[in-house]
Amino acid sequence: MTDLPQQTLVCLVTCSMDESRRDLAVRVVQNLADKIPDAGLSNDFILFDNASAFKDHIQYVPQGTKIIQSAENIGYWTAIKWVLENAPQVMGRSYKYIYMVESDLYHTDLKALAECEKFLDACPDASCVRTQEFSVRWRWRFDKGLQFLPFHVTRSEIRLLNLVTNEKAWFKKTSLPHIYKSNLHAKLPALNRVEALKAVFTKLEQQGDFSEGDFFAEMVKIYPHIGVYDGGLFYSIYSRENMKTVVSGSYSGDDQLKKIGYQTTRYSCIVPITQDPEVKVAS
Repeated sequence: MTDLPQQTLVCLVTCSMDESRRDLAVRVVQNLADKIPDAGLSNDFILFDNASAFKDHIQYVPQGTKIIQSAENIGYWTAIKWVLENAPQVMGRSYKYIYMVESDLYHTDLKALAECEKFLDACPDASCVRTQEFSVRWRWRFDKGLQFLPFHVTRSEIRLLNLVTNEKAWFKKTSLPHIYKSNLHAKLPALNRVEALKAVFTKLEQQGDFSEGDFFAEMVKIYPHIGVYDGGLFYSIYSRENMKTVVSGSYSGDDQLKKIGYQTTRYSCIVPITQDPEVKVAS
């Protein structure tokens, strides 16, 4: 029998203000509705919706999902901080790990989070396990610096570099079949330690305005290493290939984002919440 994750909270944050993001969110939630029950996570899933104008995706969540509905768009980072602080009350239990899903990430599996949990249990100097589509052997195909080569995987390209220390990425085998230890920096869409994120988000909130790079830097201060799940569990259905037709908080212009009602995600701040979100359970 395949082991299933036991200590993980899955969280998806959505904000669909236009048709392009609505379509992505619907596709992602339908995908999760298939994968989450298969991984035994139906009662361990939070959908935090940031005042979406288009709420079509919410109807597709699996039974047992905790739906957190915010009346105002508090932003991606503030939504995550709310979940970190309120999850024990909402879910009726505590978790060691949280698995963040962004609204353009399509999963091929979630059962493998059990192996990721085992790695973090056994490796106290690792902050997270990256689960984006990737191959350690064929890493050059995913290297953002080698886009000109054939067989480049645009939808899952990364920098093979720790953006905090500027060290070239290395990968070391572990006793687990699919996980390598690495010196790459942490990412939010990954399996992260709840207590580590709570500590780092508190620092970012105190800092005021911050960038995604500040998050990387604070995580590296606590944990110098991460895990990488070889092969990966998800890929992005938004990339440079369709960025002209899909709005993104990371890549679209600030003027376009403000006009539609979005916030940026690479540069942000954690704001006070003036109205408590509504909590529902999907039946």
